[in-house]
Parts: sequence; C-alpha cells; structure tokens
Amino acid sequence: MFWNKKENLDHQVELSGDYLLEVRDLNVNIQVEEDTLHAVRGVNFVLRRGETLGLVGESGCGKSVTSKEIVGINPGNCSSKGEVLFRTKTGKVFNLLELEKDGVTYRALRGTEIAMIFQEPMTAFSPLYTVGNQLSEIILIHEPGTTKQQARERVLEMLKKVGIANPEKRIDQYPHEFSGGMLQRALIAMMLCCDPTLLIADEPTTALDVTIQAQILELMKSLQKEFGMSILFITHDLGTVASMCDRVAVMYLGQIVETGSVRQIFHNAQHPYTRGLLKSLPKMNQNRDERLYAIRGVVPVPVGLKPSCGFHERCEECMAGKCDSMNVEPVEVEPGHFVRCLLSEEGKVRA
Repeated sequence: MFWNKKENLDHQVELSGDYLLEVRDLNVNIQVEEDTLHAVRGVNFVLRRGETLGLVGESGCGKSVTSKEIVGINPGNCSSKGEVLFRTKTGKVFNLLELEKDGVTYRALRGTEIAMIFQEPMTAFSPLYTVGNQLSEIILIHEPGTTKQQARERVLEMLKKVGIANPEKRIDQYPHEFSGGMLQRALIAMMLCCDPTLLIADEPTTALDVTIQAQILELMKSLQKEFGMSILFITHDLGTVASMCDRVAVMYLGQIVETGSVRQIFHNAQHPYTRGLLKSLPKMNQNRDERLYAIRGVVPVPVGLKPSCGFHERCEECMAGKCDSMNVEPVEVEPGHFVRCLLSEEGKVRA
C-alpha cells in the first residue's frame, strides 16, 4: 500500500462506522514573534460519509487554520495537539496529526483521499504551465503506471464533467486565459481527478460573482452525488450554508460554539453569536431605510486568553461575573444540537 512503514503507524485508533472524519479536541497555536496565537481551541466535530458539514464564522475565527491542519499544510510556526481521525477507502483509520507532514503517507492521502479547494483559484495554479499539464500531473503522481495519454483523456473527461466548454481547446491553455468561474471549475476538476472521499472547500465562491457562485454550488452538489464524497464547506455566507449543507458548526474565536442540523441552526439557534449572524442577514420585506443588524465589536486577537466565554465582550446577554470568568462547555439542548453557552447550562434555552 501507499503508507510508509518507517512512519509510526502502529497506534490503533477507533472511529465509528459511519464517520469518515472525526476531529477530537484539536488545538492549533501559531507562534508570532514573541506572542502565541491560540487560533484553534478544543475543536470537536464529525463528518459522516456523503454528508456536507458547514463550518461558519467571521474572518479570524480559525476556520481555515482548522481545515489546513486536517490537510497538513499549516506553516512551520504552527503547533497542534489533539486527534484528527480519518478513514481511507480501504477502511484503515489514521490519526492525521501523528503523520509526518511531508511523509510518504500524508502526501499519498492528499489527492487520492483528501482534496482541498481554495478560495482564490488564480493562486492555486502555476502561471508557467497549461491547465491540462497541471491536472495531468495530479493523476501521474498518484496513479503510477498511468500514461500521459491516459492522464490527458481523464483530464478531458473531468473538464467536461465540471462544465467547461470546448475542453479540447481549454486543456492546452494557461490559467490567465481562463475566467474566474472557469478557473474555479478547473480547480474542482483537479481536486476530483483521483476520486477523493473528502473534499474541503475553503470559501470556494468568495471571488466569484453571484450568478457564477450559484453555478459552482450546483456543480459541487451534483458531483458530490456522483462521486459519493463528503464535503467540509467553509464559509461566512449563511445563505450558502442553507442550500449546501446537512449540518452546521458555528465557530468563534477558535471554538465551536454551536452545532446542529441546518434546520436546528436556522429555526432554533441558541447561541447569541449564531443568533447575531442570522439577524444580520438581509430580509426581503426589510424597509429600505432600515439599517442592517451588525454584531458590535470585532473578533478579539487570540492572545493571552483568560477562562471565559470567548464571545462575552460582544454579547448582549452576557452575565457579568459568570460569562467573563469561567470556561463554558457544550450542552446538548436537543438531540444532535450542542451549544457552548451558560444560558443553556442554566436552563434558559430560548424557544
């Protein structure tokens, strides 16, 4: 098999039968000059086979750091602890944090098992090589024995699947000859060339206009059904979450503050931060002169954090002497719906 026997892979880990990915107590610290940023703090979530999980939150909440830690591409000034359990196509379970980031096993998992779409497609492609050359390279690296002609035929097939017109011409063009939407489609094709079981999409539609966004989201849903893959969808757009995801995990200051099904989050949100995000969405019947709701303040810099609810400084329901002086653990307010809030712990769950 592809894993490196020199790596320490003897430690047996357990993963429930329908789970493809389970993140347990993940912590990621970033060393910046003389300070340490606690970017991810005790994150827990699961992703089932064929499911789409939306990871939601403002910029700076730790969403991208979490996703890059799963793929093992965070920079060298990042340190992590916890467990990231992943099940391969053959059924073998790895704790990804125990693998060498540049080791044979991790490099083999990237592409064949785990793929990631980044939010800016123009930076994901090299300007020096054609799009077809770069897509073919993925296949040739991960599938030894494949000829260049076979790889080219596979690339043409994938370009057709993602809806790129005239793929026979486009395959020999350079990235700068593609529009933003076409380049995002080509990036999706690249990520799916080796049929991964987990696709991590880090704000894949941020750089696109609204109509192209809708096309890309529909494309991702149709390809998910065809390939049977799971998707970790990272975004700050709750409208996208409603149309794309099965479950939602709301992240704030490096922690998951609420998680549940799309229906639970949108119709019975319990955490003040989640409620604030939902209130900030524009409404069809809203008066044109009425200002959009905005959560006061900004996400704090995660340095020197004291025991407290991370949201207490911006929360309109903060309980002085409690929220600002003690750590808060998640509480299950209904089956599958977890909230990290003292209001829920004290039985003040809102209807």
